Amino acid sequence: MQYIARSAAPPTTDATDLAKIICEACWSHFRSWNAWSGMTVHNDADLTWTEAPIPHVVFNQVYGARLRRNGTQRRISTIVTQARQRGMPVIWRVGPDSTPGNLGRRLEEGGFKYADDALAMAVDLSSFDLEEEAPPHLVIEPVRDDAALREWTAVAVDGFGFPEFAAEPLFAMHRAIGLDATQPHQMYLARLDGTAVGMATLITDCGVATLQNLATIAGKRGRGVGTALTRHVMRAGRKRGLATGVLQASSMGQGIYRSIGFREVGRLIEYSLEPKGAEMRSYGDNPIKQ
Repeated sequence: MQYIARSAAPPTTDATDLAKIICEACWSHFRSWNAWSGMTVHNDADLTWTEAPIPHVVFNQVYGARLRRNGTQRRISTIVTQARQRGMPVIWRVGPDSTPGNLGRRLEEGGFKYADDALAMAVDLSSFDLEEEAPPHLVIEPVRDDAALREWTAVAVDGFGFPEFAAEPLFAMHRAIGLDATQPHQMYLARLDGTAVGMATLITDCGVATLQNLATIAGKRGRGVGTALTRHVMRAGRKRGLATGVLQASSMGQGIYRSIGFREVGRLIEYSLEPKGAEMRSYGDNPIKQ
């Protein structure tokens, strides 16, 4: 499959529309996990959800809900029952594209708890400073082989605080997605003085350059690694003909992203369901200090 760059014309400048595009870009990333035999991605008519026999929230998510009001509670109850039978944690992600409008309240009534929220943020890449100098001795390269993917996975485990048992599934899943330059999902690894310290993913199949999975290992935060990765990924998106950069920002990263030009266009909220003994740490919990 040959990658075809999209037009540099912004898909929209409307904040609400951009927020929905950000959701779709993230959902596209999750759907790509279906390439891995250990993961099942259910693309139902009313919602999409991932399922894997691994007791961590990264592998068990619900998103893109398009529920009818009169069937919402029944659908939520089905997800809750399945999760409890499997003994797996679940994160349900609610964005501007989710329906009904009171889905968050309905989730709490159905057994979920509010877990976290993130800002959907966007930037015009024509005015974004893509050329700021990176920290000395920092090298950022695309992940193109298993050895680099092992390093990328190790950074993810450290940076996001994942349990060790999540490392091998993460490696297998991203290996199945593909490491060649034609893929719309590109992984990047940052090395400082030769040591892997940061990672990120660029998603390009929704008409925008989406930054996903940005993390820096605990011992190397505060040195500009995250900011350098952000600029590098946005620059790669611009080279692919994309005019708008987008991301989801946790509370820890919002100030940094604002300072380099991103603006808020919406909000995404997470609700959790926690069977006993399951790991509930969210994929977006990394306290990034650029």
